[in-house]
Amino acid sequence: MITLKDKIREITGAETDFEVHHIFKEIVTKQTVINEKEEIVDLIFIKRSHIDDRDTESPVESPAKIIVATTYGLIFAEEGFKEITEDYYGYKMKNIYYDKISSAELDICMLQGEFKVVANSSKEPEINISFNTAIYYEEFEKIFEIIRKKRIEFTQ
Repeated sequence: MITLKDKIREITGAETDFEVHHIFKEIVTKQTVINEKEEIVDLIFIKRSHIDDRDTESPVESPAKIIVATTYGLIFAEEGFKEITEDYYGYKMKNIYYDKISSAELDICMLQGEFKVVANSSKEPEINISFNTAIYYEEFEKIFEIIRKKRIEFTQ
Protein backbone atom coordinates (compact mmCIF):
# COMPACT_ATOMS: atom_id res chain seq x y z
CA MET A 1 0.00 0.00 0.00
CA ILE A 2 1.28 3.46 -0.92
CA THR A 3 1.93 5.82 1.99
CA LEU A 4 0.20 9.20 2.31
CA LYS A 5 3.53 10.93 1.71
CA ASP A 6 3.98 9.02 -1.57
CA LYS A 7 0.44 9.88 -2.66
CA ILE A 8 1.11 13.57 -2.06
CA ARG A 9 4.44 13.33 -3.92
CA GLU A 10 2.61 11.74 -6.87
CA ILE A 11 0.44 14.87 -7.12
CA THR A 12 3.03 17.54 -6.38
CA GLY A 13 6.23 15.97 -7.76
CA ALA A 14 7.88 16.38 -11.11
CA GLU A 15 7.52 12.66 -11.89
CA THR A 16 3.76 12.83 -12.55
CA ASP A 17 2.81 11.41 -15.92
CA PHE A 18 0.44 14.29 -16.78
CA GLU A 19 -0.05 17.88 -15.73
CA VAL A 20 -1.88 17.83 -12.39
CA HIS A 21 -4.49 20.54 -11.85
CA HIS A 22 -3.22 23.37 -9.63
CA ILE A 23 -6.09 23.05 -7.12
CA PHE A 24 -5.12 19.44 -6.34
CA LYS A 25 -1.58 20.56 -5.53
CA GLU A 26 -2.86 23.40 -3.34
CA ILE A 27 -5.18 21.09 -1.40
CA VAL A 28 -2.55 18.46 -0.57
CA THR A 29 0.08 21.05 0.34
CA LYS A 30 -2.49 22.79 2.60
CA GLN A 31 -2.26 26.10 0.73
CA THR A 32 -6.03 26.32 0.39
CA VAL A 33 -9.25 24.93 1.93
CA ILE A 34 -7.53 23.11 4.82
CA ASN A 35 -7.08 25.15 8.01
CA GLU A 36 -3.98 25.09 10.22
CA LYS A 37 -5.50 22.68 12.80
CA GLU A 38 -6.75 20.23 10.18
CA GLU A 39 -4.68 17.23 9.11
CA ILE A 40 -4.88 15.03 6.03
CA VAL A 41 -5.73 11.47 7.08
CA ASP A 42 -5.69 9.90 3.62
CA LEU A 43 -6.49 10.68 -0.01
CA ILE A 44 -7.43 9.12 -3.31
CA PHE A 45 -6.17 10.66 -6.53
CA ILE A 46 -7.89 9.36 -9.65
CA LYS A 47 -5.94 10.23 -12.74
CA ARG A 48 -7.51 11.70 -15.85
CA SER A 49 -8.30 9.09 -18.48
CA HIS A 50 -8.37 9.64 -22.21
CA ILE A 51 -10.27 7.71 -24.84
CA ASP A 52 -6.86 6.44 -25.96
CA ASP A 53 -4.73 6.31 -22.79
CA ARG A 54 -1.56 6.06 -24.86
CA ASP A 55 -2.35 9.40 -26.52
CA THR A 56 -2.78 12.29 -24.07
CA GLU A 57 -3.96 14.48 -26.96
CA SER A 58 -7.03 12.25 -27.46
CA PRO A 59 -10.33 13.47 -25.96
CA VAL A 60 -10.74 13.13 -22.21
CA GLU A 61 -13.02 10.29 -21.16
CA SER A 62 -12.99 11.04 -17.42
CA PRO A 63 -11.50 14.05 -15.58
CA ALA A 64 -9.02 13.73 -12.71
CA LYS A 65 -10.55 13.70 -9.23
CA ILE A 66 -9.29 13.83 -5.68
CA ILE A 67 -10.92 12.86 -2.40
CA VAL A 68 -9.11 14.01 0.71
CA ALA A 69 -10.16 12.68 4.10
CA THR A 70 -9.13 15.15 6.79
CA THR A 71 -9.64 15.20 10.53
CA TYR A 72 -12.87 17.25 9.99
CA GLY A 73 -14.40 15.87 6.80
CA LEU A 74 -14.00 15.17 3.11
CA ILE A 75 -12.73 17.46 0.39
CA PHE A 76 -13.69 16.45 -3.13
CA ALA A 77 -12.37 18.18 -6.23
CA GLU A 78 -12.78 17.41 -9.91
CA GLU A 79 -11.00 19.16 -12.73
CA GLY A 80 -12.89 20.94 -15.49
CA PHE A 81 -11.78 21.59 -19.00
CA LYS A 82 -13.03 25.07 -19.73
CA GLU A 83 -10.00 27.30 -19.93
CA ILE A 84 -10.12 30.37 -17.71
CA THR A 85 -6.56 31.63 -18.20
CA GLU A 86 -3.39 30.15 -19.69
CA ASP A 87 -2.53 28.30 -16.48
CA TYR A 88 -5.79 27.69 -14.67
CA TYR A 89 -8.67 25.51 -15.74
CA GLY A 90 -12.03 25.26 -14.07
CA TYR A 91 -12.75 22.84 -11.27
CA LYS A 92 -15.51 21.74 -8.94
CA MET A 93 -14.90 21.42 -5.20
CA LYS A 94 -17.02 20.20 -2.29
CA ASN A 95 -16.30 20.19 1.42
CA ILE A 96 -18.40 17.76 3.46
CA TYR A 97 -18.01 17.56 7.23
CA TYR A 98 -18.32 14.12 8.82
CA ASP A 99 -21.24 15.15 11.00
CA LYS A 100 -23.21 16.13 7.87
CA ILE A 101 -22.78 12.76 6.14
CA SER A 102 -26.04 10.80 6.03
CA SER A 103 -24.62 7.74 4.29
CA ALA A 104 -21.65 6.40 2.37
CA GLU A 105 -21.88 3.61 -0.16
CA LEU A 106 -19.15 1.50 -1.71
CA ASP A 107 -20.38 -0.80 -4.47
CA ILE A 108 -17.84 -3.23 -5.95
CA CYS A 109 -18.69 -5.58 -8.82
CA MET A 110 -15.98 -7.22 -10.93
CA LEU A 111 -13.78 -4.42 -12.31
CA GLN A 112 -16.29 -1.61 -11.83
CA GLY A 113 -16.76 0.20 -8.54
CA GLU A 114 -18.94 3.05 -7.41
CA PHE A 115 -18.49 5.29 -4.39
CA LYS A 116 -21.26 7.59 -3.14
CA VAL A 117 -21.55 9.99 -0.22
CA VAL A 118 -24.91 11.49 0.70
CA ALA A 119 -25.01 14.47 3.06
CA ASN A 120 -27.67 16.46 4.89
CA SER A 121 -30.37 13.86 4.24
CA SER A 122 -30.32 14.73 0.56
CA LYS A 123 -31.66 12.26 -1.97
CA GLU A 124 -28.84 12.85 -4.45
CA PRO A 125 -25.24 12.00 -3.56
CA GLU A 126 -22.80 14.84 -2.99
CA ILE A 127 -20.02 12.61 -4.29
CA ASN A 128 -20.62 9.94 -6.93
CA ILE A 129 -17.53 8.35 -8.48
CA SER A 130 -17.21 5.35 -10.76
CA PHE A 131 -13.78 3.75 -10.68
CA ASN A 132 -11.70 0.81 -11.87
CA THR A 133 -11.45 -1.65 -8.98
CA ALA A 134 -8.22 -3.13 -10.35
CA ILE A 135 -6.51 0.19 -9.60
CA TYR A 136 -8.43 1.88 -6.76
CA TYR A 137 -10.17 -0.91 -4.79
CA GLU A 138 -8.00 -0.79 -1.62
CA GLU A 139 -7.89 3.00 -1.55
CA PHE A 140 -11.69 3.30 -1.64
CA GLU A 141 -12.06 0.65 1.05
CA LYS A 142 -9.69 2.63 3.27
CA ILE A 143 -11.52 5.95 2.70
CA PHE A 144 -14.84 4.20 3.34
CA GLU A 145 -13.50 2.89 6.65
CA ILE A 146 -12.24 6.36 7.63
CA ILE A 147 -15.65 7.92 6.87
CA ARG A 148 -17.43 5.26 8.91
CA LYS A 149 -15.14 5.67 11.95
CA LYS A 150 -15.23 9.46 11.86
CA ARG A 151 -19.00 9.52 11.41
CA ILE A 152 -19.47 7.20 14.40
CA GLU A 153 -17.22 9.48 16.51
CA PHE A 154 -19.61 12.38 15.82
CA THR A 155 -22.68 10.42 16.92
CA GLN A 156 -21.22 9.43 20.30
